[in-house]
Amino acid sequence: MMRSIFGKLLLSHLVIILVSMLTLGLLMSYLVRDHVVENKRLDLLAKGSAAAAIVTPLLANGQKPSDALLDAMSDMAGGDIWIMDKTGQIIAGQPPARWKSRHLQNLSEFWNRADWQDGSGSQKILKPRRRGEPAIIAALPLPAQDSGQKAALFLFSPVKGATRTALALEQLLLYSLGAGILAAALIGLLMARSLTRPLADISRAAAAFAGGDYQSRTNAVQSDEIGQLGRTFNSMASELAQTEQNRRDFLSDVSHELKTPVASIQALAETMLDGLAKTPEQRKRYLTSIVGETKRIGRLVGDLLDLSQLESGELTIVRDHVSLPELITVHTAKLVPFLEGKSLTLTTNLTEANPVVIADPDRLGQVLGNLLTNAIRHADTGSEITITAHTHHHQTFIAVSNTGPGIPTEHLPYIWQRFYRVDKSRSRGDGGTGLGLAITKKLVTAMGGTVNADSTPGKITTFTITLPAK
Repeated sequence: MMRSIFGKLLLSHLVIILVSMLTLGLLMSYLVRDHVVENKRLDLLAKGSAAAAIVTPLLANGQKPSDALLDAMSDMAGGDIWIMDKTGQIIAGQPPARWKSRHLQNLSEFWNRADWQDGSGSQKILKPRRRGEPAIIAALPLPAQDSGQKAALFLFSPVKGATRTALALEQLLLYSLGAGILAAALIGLLMARSLTRPLADISRAAAAFAGGDYQSRTNAVQSDEIGQLGRTFNSMASELAQTEQNRRDFLSDVSHELKTPVASIQALAETMLDGLAKTPEQRKRYLTSIVGETKRIGRLVGDLLDLSQLESGELTIVRDHVSLPELITVHTAKLVPFLEGKSLTLTTNLTEANPVVIADPDRLGQVLGNLLTNAIRHADTGSEITITAHTHHHQTFIAVSNTGPGIPTEHLPYIWQRFYRVDKSRSRGDGGTGLGLAITKKLVTAMGGTVNADSTPGKITTFTITLPAK
């Protein structure tokens, strides 16, 4: 479990809470102890000063404070009071026995402290070696004795309640820590689950997609980074699913397009092998048909190669200044037999004397040839095909129009797809490969232009190319 994101989130949440509460608790315990000790220190110093003020006149008159007086002052101060000179000789009172054996010899440090110069006295905090109450000893200077030795009033008092208060706080801390850990575990569990549930859903969808379920999508689309990841996955899955569908359609279309000419070639060849073509005229007719089908396959393979190079970015596009009149003349001359075969008239209308575009001359010629061939193929017999060109705002618009059955509006967005047929009943027997418009669009796009189609069924169809002008 700890290797999962869920476990790591939960553990990190608990560790942060635990460390924070322990740090806060220890700090509070230290501050409470310090506060209690500081209050006791100030209180003890004040009471010691009051006691020193009482015994000072007595000592000045050579009188020794009575034990009853010292006991009364000790009760008032909440500690033990005694008077001792610099040599360690006790003048009055007695220090506590348990303390005397260990600390009496260490009192010499008080006699040389700087804060005694103004008579304010000083204190020392005694910390226990083992767990227990700390104690404070206060020392206040007194007038010199008859012997000439300096004397001081010492007041010793344990800091009662400091340890008890700290222990109570620490116990409260432990209870709070336990409750905090339980609350943190519950909150961390809910938070970790809410964070990991969408990740698990994305993982499930990705695994299903990798297994071939191209319709698999994730429901993790909330408005946060994980939701953005989910939406990105769904978008990627849709694109990949469409790509896979296109690949399958492409293989199916190519197989279908190749199947007809290959079957035709096989049938013609078998007929000749069977000796059914007896006369030279029959054999010539069969061989001519075979050559025609092989040319058709060759055109299809050539178009597939062009399309593959365009889609992979391997096709090199040369940008040059291309004269439209010259280009149109060269390519329309190649189509004269086809125009005459359908009694078509070709009209060219250029608004400028010599419009020049920036394009690849060979590829623009291929595009123009594709559009003119397509226009001839679908034009009504005896109708007119028109080529027009004009320049506007540094762009040249080249339009190829024909009159014929046209393209229904609902089909216009799809005519640029590979092997798309407006009329599903039509075959490729007229020589088309079904790739001309797909290649045309990609070539124009590669040259930095656009191409679109507009059609009124039964009247006129126009393909318009837009390219940068010189």
